[in-house]
Amino acid sequence: MSLYLDIETIPTQSAAIREKIAATVTPPGNISKAETIAAWEADKKPALVKEAVAKTALDGAYGQVCCIGWAFDAQPAKASVAKDIGERDLIEQFLGEAEQYVQAKRGHAPTIVGHNVVNFDIRFLWQRAIVLGIRMPGWFPRDPKPWGHETFDTMTAFAGIRGMVGLDKLCEALGIEGKGDIDGSMIGDLWAAGEIERIVEYCKADVERARTVHRRMLIAFGEAA
Repeated sequence: MSLYLDIETIPTQSAAIREKIAATVTPPGNISKAETIAAWEADKKPALVKEAVAKTALDGAYGQVCCIGWAFDAQPAKASVAKDIGERDLIEQFLGEAEQYVQAKRGHAPTIVGHNVVNFDIRFLWQRAIVLGIRMPGWFPRDPKPWGHETFDTMTAFAGIRGMVGLDKLCEALGIEGKGDIDGSMIGDLWAAGEIERIVEYCKADVERARTVHRRMLIAFGEAA
């Protein structure tokens, strides 16, 4: 049983954390004159602060899950978003639906499949669960190994344990439709602009892409017809 998984994340939404990050962005050491520092803070600092805040989307301590996409086996991909229900309820809703499916399959733990799912999606969900006080189900892998049976990471399967390959590049190599005009780095800006439906559709499409790649790999590995 396979659970295809993809999450979308956004930078910290906390004003206090944003202010803390902004305070760490300081002028270069070779700038000492007051007027030069003032000019740097007016011209350069805002962009640097924005860049630093944007990086928290990859940090489970500060960033947040805004959308979760998933599909069991051959079921259609679905996605839920945190727009109206909040991040905690979003994660718990996903886990609840997944738990129902697992119990319907007599409690057999699924293999979680995704692109860079071991080092990002699974890890980020655990980090947010710890921060938010969410109890994770027993079947959800806590510290999976890329070569284990708990997960199937399409990036590792193609590039090796220490290698990296983007899903879009991999899809191009396999003749699979790619991501188009959106990538993960744009999710924060799309969220801020209220383009929620574009995030949902992008997330579901990534689930479908990962599933298609996974099936192609299984054929190569002699594990599927």
